[in-house]
Amino acid sequence: MNFFVREFKISFLAFIICSLLFSACPSPKNETNIKPTPQIPIEIPKTKTTNEIKANCLVRAYPDFLKNAENNVVNWKDSSQMIFDDGVQPSDYETMLNTADLNDQMAQCYPKADDYLKKLVQNYDPGRARNEAFFFKMYGNSAEEIEKKLVPIVWMPKNINKTIRVTGVNGIDKKFKQISDELDNLPPEFMKYLQNPAGTFNWRVIAGTTRQSTHSFGTTIDINVALSHYWRNASPDANGIYQYQNQIPLEIVRVFEKNGFIWGGKWYHYDTMHFEYRPELLDTECICKE
Repeated sequence: MNFFVREFKISFLAFIICSLLFSACPSPKNETNIKPTPQIPIEIPKTKTTNEIKANCLVRAYPDFLKNAENNVVNWKDSSQMIFDDGVQPSDYETMLNTADLNDQMAQCYPKADDYLKKLVQNYDPGRARNEAFFFKMYGNSAEEIEKKLVPIVWMPKNINKTIRVTGVNGIDKKFKQISDELDNLPPEFMKYLQNPAGTFNWRVIAGTTRQSTHSFGTTIDINVALSHYWRNASPDANGIYQYQNQIPLEIVRVFEKNGFIWGGKWYHYDTMHFEYRPELLDTECICKE
């Protein structure tokens, strides 16, 4: 009897030990027992709208004045605001020029590439549309106010040596000085195109319009008029199309573009003597990609 009791105790003890061992061991693979791995949410980057991209190009171009752009509003550092897109679709091209909002100002991308002629379809004039309130606020809204900000520089001292007056706002006087130095070092065959520069500061409206010229702000220069072409001095063909004309070398254009100036020679309404400071159109996000 004692033998059976001892054997029972041993068997029972073995059962308890085995049960404990098995409970500590992992159960056979059972998909229903596997807890799902917590999913980490993936943040999908938001794609900027075209208007946001253009507004940000504008902000980056004028860091001394503009703070940021959000919700269709451009915020100035003085806490004032301007609507970027007023939502009004102009009825025709001339109306758009005369009533341009900031979106219209940025509507056409500027072709930095040398093969810009492929883009010169009718009314393709990147930068020609300007929101006047924007430029008045930045540079001044009267000749007297702007004249106080003008800085004299000696234009191309080695080859021309002429004093011109340009605005110091946005460091534009320094940009002109850099351009002057670079142009002064071009080969001699380019000098004839740069003689007799004119039209830096000149408070006036654009010929044939009531819109203020950018010459009024001291941000613009015209190079040799005698070797330039202007669409108003030409006649359209039988279909009302102006045929493009230009003889200004692109070597000169590249110097200006590198320093934030666009060229009127890349407009359908061509003005090949004309260069104006418009860095927003030369921003890598807003310039034409082809």
